Amino acid sequence: MRNLLPRVISVALLLVTASCPALQQQLNQGGTVPAIPRPTVTFEGATLVEAPSQKQMEAYYCPVVVPDPWGVPGSAAQACRGFFGARPGAQEMRVSFDLRFRVQNSSDVPMPLAEILTAATVFPEQTSQNLGAVCVKLCPDGDATCDGRPGPESCRASSRDIRSIDDFQTAAVNFLLSQGLALIAGEPPSFTAPKVATAGDLVVTVRFSFGPEALLQTMKQVAEQAVNQLKEGKTVTFQIPYRLEGTVWIDAGSLGRVAVSFGPQSGTWVIPTDRLSL
Repeated sequence: MRNLLPRVISVALLLVTASCPALQQQLNQGGTVPAIPRPTVTFEGATLVEAPSQKQMEAYYCPVVVPDPWGVPGSAAQACRGFFGARPGAQEMRVSFDLRFRVQNSSDVPMPLAEILTAATVFPEQTSQNLGAVCVKLCPDGDATCDGRPGPESCRASSRDIRSIDDFQTAAVNFLLSQGLALIAGEPPSFTAPKVATAGDLVVTVRFSFGPEALLQTMKQVAEQAVNQLKEGKTVTFQIPYRLEGTVWIDAGSLGRVAVSFGPQSGTWVIPTDRLSL
């Protein structure tokens, strides 16, 4: 039995190498099997694509930030309706933004995107309660039931150098929501996993929204800032400072899932408005 085992192993190795001529030739020449190049992900920027109008901002926040005249309860709300009309619903106050990524694949194996983790902090210098994080699971083409919901092991990594969903446990629930991703401008977002072609690159746009209820308290800070600017005789501007970070996972075949982190990237979204007249 001891003498038989080495023979069995030798025969198995012979069969394997014989079935792969290119590999056998390389081994005979004393070479090594080249590793599959890792894909790269470049974060190209974040763009505000949806925000409440000036009129909606005025009508929604006027009764919140303006005190009741002479202390009469409800008098501010009544006056605000007279100036700006009915107060809009929370859903009309939605703020959405697009993230753009360029994924490059220098190998000869197509690589589909698998998962995207994104964390967004608005007014990052003030409080951690403005943090939201969401994991998006991308699905194979043709999966009609795909809705982007992650599984229990989604967006998790063993390496400490890679941001995972466990790094954002203090994120507020439903503060950040995903609407899907698109490959072509104007295309409706979906959760279908795009494949990065062999020796090619792909620009992916992922759309996120802040949950209206969760963001309203944060947006109140913007409205209060506007009131202060009015008192000082300044032109009102609505600005939302933000910080974005996260990780993109790619299905790299024999390499397994390849995780590439992006950010933190800081900036300011400006909601275009004219001068308010509170």
